[in-house]
Amino acid sequence: MGVKRAMQIALDTAAKSTEPVYTCGPLIHNPQAVAHLQQHGVATVDDWQGVGNGTIIIRAHGMPNGSIEKIRAQGLGAVDATCPHVVTSQRQIKKYSEKGYFVYIIGDPRHPEILSLQSFASGNHRLIADYADAETEQPPARIMIIAQTTYNAAEFNKIAQLLKSRASEAVICDSICLATSERQEEIKRLASDADAVVIVGGKSSANTRRLAEIARALCPRTFHVETEAELDRQDFAGVNRLVVSAGASTPDFITSRVIDFLKTI
Repeated sequence: MGVKRAMQIALDTAAKSTEPVYTCGPLIHNPQAVAHLQQHGVATVDDWQGVGNGTIIIRAHGMPNGSIEKIRAQGLGAVDATCPHVVTSQRQIKKYSEKGYFVYIIGDPRHPEILSLQSFASGNHRLIADYADAETEQPPARIMIIAQTTYNAAEFNKIAQLLKSRASEAVICDSICLATSERQEEIKRLASDADAVVIVGGKSSANTRRLAEIARALCPRTFHVETEAELDRQDFAGVNRLVVSAGASTPDFITSRVIDFLKTI
């Protein structure tokens, strides 16, 4: 939902605008989708502060707190395409941080969503990358625990329970996107009986990479591809049962092309 919504907002904005339209960083972590946007008048910039005129679209991962106000103060237009699930996480972090809770944010410290979420913690907080990080923690009495929306659900539950066991009071926020957790559960169910698995999505997409990791642990013959051009017919020799899944940030048209190709084998 968040991906489709962000794509539509970007395309609609470009269609109506008489000025340049930009996203600050890729709108979503899928290079084919970014190329599609480029063809329809949506360019990508690394830093919006270097833009002289036009409209900046806030990408699906969100941006640091106060970014929209700063963009508009520079005389630029701002359109918010932040995924609603990310917005909910931002609000939860702000709410509990203001109440004095120590906030634990679980996820990839380099991911743009994490950089956005972190900026909404007005009080003490810490980023946790994985279970090994959590094992070294001695939490204060009152903590709030929340994850990147595309984090591994099983890993988050392990981390959350560990931190909860060491605190007097722990609020665990269920922030993982349903589209992400459902894919992870389905791939666990399907990959163990598969002869091969194909995961479709951007190589820079965190949730797609995790999906491929889960699949590969159950089915070593797992292929993570961005497009059908990366598939080799010879890799599927002797395959009877093939499972296909896609990252939450993978547009439907790309997945459909992969499936159409596989049906020809």
